[in-house]
Amino acid sequence: MKSYFKLFEQARNQAGVAAVIVAIVLSMLIGFTALAVDVGYMYVTKNELQNVADAAALAGAGYLGSIYEMKSYDEQQTHVFSRSDIVSVVQQVALKNQAAGTNIVINDADVTIGTWDCKTGTCILTATPAPIVGPDAVRVIARRDGSANGAILTFFARIFNINAVDVWADATAALTGQSTAGPGGLPLPVGISKKWFDKPEYCEQPIKFYPTGTLEGCAGWHTYKESPANANSLRRILEELTPPDRTYETPPVQAGETEFTFTGGTVASVFDEMQALFDAMKVLNDGILDVDEDSTTWTTSVPVYDRDDCSNPLGAITIVGFATVTITEVQGAPDKIIQAQVICEIKEIGRGGGSNYGTKGTIPGLVE
Repeated sequence: MKSYFKLFEQARNQAGVAAVIVAIVLSMLIGFTALAVDVGYMYVTKNELQNVADAAALAGAGYLGSIYEMKSYDEQQTHVFSRSDIVSVVQQVALKNQAAGTNIVINDADVTIGTWDCKTGTCILTATPAPIVGPDAVRVIARRDGSANGAILTFFARIFNINAVDVWADATAALTGQSTAGPGGLPLPVGISKKWFDKPEYCEQPIKFYPTGTLEGCAGWHTYKESPANANSLRRILEELTPPDRTYETPPVQAGETEFTFTGGTVASVFDEMQALFDAMKVLNDGILDVDEDSTTWTTSVPVYDRDDCSNPLGAITIVGFATVTITEVQGAPDKIIQAQVICEIKEIGRGGGSNYGTKGTIPGLVE
């Protein structure tokens, strides 16, 4: 009989231990369920907020691009943007989207308008103070928290007295380097080596297209896609590029894909034709072939070619981007000089997404 009661006591103790274990395991399961469901819901909401921030930032930067497209280069440098107009565009796009079932309102303070600067190798967004002149980027924060749209409510986590969770996401869209040039968009048969842009400050800095071979003259003649790239071909192209007849249309270019043929020589014999082209172009001031409004200079686009030095370029070389230059002087014999200045912060109609060589497209892209 004693043995029976002893066995019964042991069984009862084991049952008690099992009940404790079951309670612990059940609590853990509930905790894991809360973690899985609520954390999953939080990440879904964050992804939705990211989509809202992306769309709103692209809309804001796209608005900047649409304004620049209607302005000359000089007007681009002086146009004053209305912060309220940009914020309104951002907010309207965000409000058409939802996160966790709520249409998203963007706080005014969560919209940053500024410039996206990659000249030092590290890209940063610098807010533009009022009056807002020259911005090219918009950063947007989309929230579900106490300051906007309300925190998202939890499900199982309420067991642990966690009733709501704050979630947010941010995005920056910017007008980045021009990646394409359309037919006729490069009316000067000269390119700049990408080596020249290694200088920390290349904006508004002088460069000599001729003579070449040093960092001061880090450039070279090309004949677009034509071969052979010799003096005769270059002379003919220069003549056909010169107004008023102007029968040569330069080819379209995709950065990173298109190759131009470079002469590799000094080609000093074409300076009379180059002088004639400069004299005809500098007085156009048409906003297309001559972007500036100064009748003594010629501002236009040139390709940037893929070279890591300033030696005279020879043969087929890939075009990696585009720069805008203002040619200030062309001297024939005996000096034979082409003096120019690289211009930054000009926005050309077209797609961005290219490398930063001063010229930017008006179609924005997400940069962070």
